[in-house]
Amino acid sequence: MEYNAAMEILEFMDKYSEHFKELRAFISEKQEKAAGDDVVWLLDSLTKEQTFVMRGNSLEAKRKLIFEEHGVEGYNAKRLIEACPEEIKGRMKIATDSIDEAVNFIKETNGEVLELARRKLEAQAEILKDSLIAGSDTYNNSGSKIKKMSADDGNILGSV
Repeated sequence: MEYNAAMEILEFMDKYSEHFKELRAFISEKQEKAAGDDVVWLLDSLTKEQTFVMRGNSLEAKRKLIFEEHGVEGYNAKRLIEACPEEIKGRMKIATDSIDEAVNFIKETNGEVLELARRKLEAQAEILKDSLIAGSDTYNNSGSKIKKMSADDGNILGSV
C-alpha cells in the first residue's frame, strides 16, 4: 500500500477509534446508572445512545468506502497492518487494537447491563405479584390508603 493511502486510512482509523472511546465511556456510565437504578438517566440517555449508533453506522460506511478506494476491502486488522508501509505499521496497530478492545468492552458491558435490567425487572415483578397476592396496604404521597387491588380487578397491575 502506498504511504499516502496508508496515512488516509490511519487518519480515519484514529477518528474511528476516538468514536469507540467515547462510546465506551458512555457505556460505562450506562452500566453505573443501571446498577444504581437511575431510570431517569437511562431514559434520558436513549437519544444520546441513538446518536452514537447513527454516528457509528456513518463511520462504518465511510470505513468501507475508504478501504474499497485503497484496495483493502475485506482486510482484517492484521492484514491491514501488514499492508502498511513500515513506518506506519506501529500506529495502525495502536489504532486497530484500540478499536478492537473498545468494541469487545462495549459488547460485554451491554450484555451485562441487559442481564442486570432483566434480573431487576423480574425481581420487581415478583415483589409486585407478592404484594398483590398478600393484599398489602399501599399509600399515596399524602399518606392516604389506596384501595387494594387484585389480579381479578382487570387493571394493568393485575396482569403482572
